[in-house]
Amino acid sequence: MDFATIIGMIIGISLVAIGMYDFDAGSIPAAFFNLQGLAIVLGGTLAATIINYPASTILSMVRVAGKALGKQYFQNPLSVINQLVEYNKMSRKQGLIALENVLPDIENNYMRIGLENAILEKDPNKLNNFLQNELQNMVIRHRNGQEMFYNMGTYAPAFGLLGTVMGLILMMTTQGETSSVASFADQAQDTTGKLLHGMGIALVTTFYGVLLANLIFIPIAGKLKTRSDEEVHISEIIMAGIQSIHAKEHPLIMEEKLLTFVDKQTRERHRSAQAAAEAAEAEMSEI
Repeated sequence: MDFATIIGMIIGISLVAIGMYDFDAGSIPAAFFNLQGLAIVLGGTLAATIINYPASTILSMVRVAGKALGKQYFQNPLSVINQLVEYNKMSRKQGLIALENVLPDIENNYMRIGLENAILEKDPNKLNNFLQNELQNMVIRHRNGQEMFYNMGTYAPAFGLLGTVMGLILMMTTQGETSSVASFADQAQDTTGKLLHGMGIALVTTFYGVLLANLIFIPIAGKLKTRSDEEVHISEIIMAGIQSIHAKEHPLIMEEKLLTFVDKQTRERHRSAQAAAEAAEAEMSEI
């Protein structure tokens, strides 16, 4: 699991538990644990999600959540740029067909299918359309997963409120029936105590809804968006690099073009490292 995700969940659950803790009694009150309320929130959220999305999307929910919570390998933009520059040099020396030898070793699926299409496609406009469509489809797939968890984050508090309303209705009607049996003076104190206790139990469903929405569903959607943005950024670099390779641009021009996708400090560090490597290579050649 992703380290940041673990830390965030531990901090969130710990602070909520501290807020629930009764220091006088030395334990968390039993009122916070209500299976009926939890069933209303989780069951209602799941049912609304099933109604809103097709079965294929629902079945992929676990996989999408695993992608958000699991550790993901993040490609360094500079390493991607260096890789594309090397492929450019190879294609200029041996032709685009030479890139077929490296395709099986490319881990990035977008880069692999993009280079494969660049080898086969002669028309740059058709190649550009293919790369744009693949990137757009990727964005749509990612957006569907994000949207699903964002919607679950809105459903959960709503069903929590529904459970609270249901509990208050039952509490009021029950107490109204029991209080009519005896005199109001004899039952006033007992009825008030039962009302407060019942209201506390009814509010637990709202607590579950807010907790699940803000600690589970919405953070998962946010994590998916962050990772999607990272993957799309890398894919945009790859798309520009493949277009340059296909156009047979000079590697130096291509590298400068791709470096515009990274921030200024990263570009400066990259150029400093390149200058140091060239200086070391020059010294070795003199020796």
